[in-house]
Amino acid sequence: MEVLGEMKNLGTEMLILTGGEPLLRKDIYRIAQAASDMGIWVVMGTNGVLVTREVARKMVECGVKGVGISIDSADPDRHNAFRGGRNAWQHSVRALRVCKEEGLEVLVQTTVMEENYDEVPDLLDFAREHGAWSFNLYFLVQTGRGQGMTDLSAAATESMLTRLIDWQDDYRPMLVRSKCAPQFKQIAYEKGRGGMESGGCMAATEYCRITPEGNVTPCPYMDVVAGSVLEQTFTTIWNDSSVFAELRDPAKLKGRCGRCEFQNLCGGCRCRAFAATGDYLSEDPACRYQPTGLALSQSALQWAPSAEERLMRIPISFIRKKTRKGVEAYARSKGIGKVTTEVMNHALSGMKRGNGFAGMPANVYKKPTHLV
Repeated sequence: MEVLGEMKNLGTEMLILTGGEPLLRKDIYRIAQAASDMGIWVVMGTNGVLVTREVARKMVECGVKGVGISIDSADPDRHNAFRGGRNAWQHSVRALRVCKEEGLEVLVQTTVMEENYDEVPDLLDFAREHGAWSFNLYFLVQTGRGQGMTDLSAAATESMLTRLIDWQDDYRPMLVRSKCAPQFKQIAYEKGRGGMESGGCMAATEYCRITPEGNVTPCPYMDVVAGSVLEQTFTTIWNDSSVFAELRDPAKLKGRCGRCEFQNLCGGCRCRAFAATGDYLSEDPACRYQPTGLALSQSALQWAPSAEERLMRIPISFIRKKTRKGVEAYARSKGIGKVTTEVMNHALSGMKRGNGFAGMPANVYKKPTHLV
């Protein structure tokens, strides 16, 4: 638990326990309890197969706030075939139900591929019908087991992201979010739509991963090792790793990402760049945007007292910062000079959320560490 103490001292506000399958770890509840006792928000990602009512109750008892459950198709047979288990669908749906009934917030997680591209609307309906707090659509990165899978074209990715941005309002209060496709924010900005408080590539800047072997990597999908907690302290790795230092310097980005005016909002997916080129500083091949060379507006903004008060009700400091940045980007994209609660309502997608994540406007976290 020493590593957890280091994370807390570094300002970690959320811990994501994922995998593989985290429930296969015999000490998973002890880890969750220790983190929760330190005041860290704990979320678990699972395929749902091992989630029974008893397991859901144990999660609640040890302080888990929410559970992300993977659903890859609205068709049980297709989901089962993808997961490689005859009853995987039934187990996942049961997990959604019992977690919700036991007071956990549930997030439906889907990886979009050519095989299920046209199913996304059905999956959104499924997530809403099952009371999901958020629907997270992951865009495949060709790494690990994904190396043999067909990635979406840049055009198909852009088309899906554009539709996701429109679906945000249609599915309120459920959040609709993209993962591993940070250009979501560039498209939202240009459309003058909300959702810019979330996203952007967080590799090595706002989170990282610790593998079962103790290796620290910039994100869960990048195998570049920044150090090992078996050889160095996590604090040393987080603060001094040369890999992390490069990823934290936007001036080092190359290609279109290096020239892009949306660099600070987006930054491109560093893992996809690495998977495609072997260089995590290269441009993101899934993005088609051509930089204009014109800087985004940085005009001064006023905040109405009521809007400022609402912002300060967000319980996690880093999320407040991300929210302020996203709301201000939205306001500037619309030519608005003063942030009011009405502006916030339009800028933030997914309102009136459940109590489990009360006050949290988006699925963004400060320096969480994935245990896989």
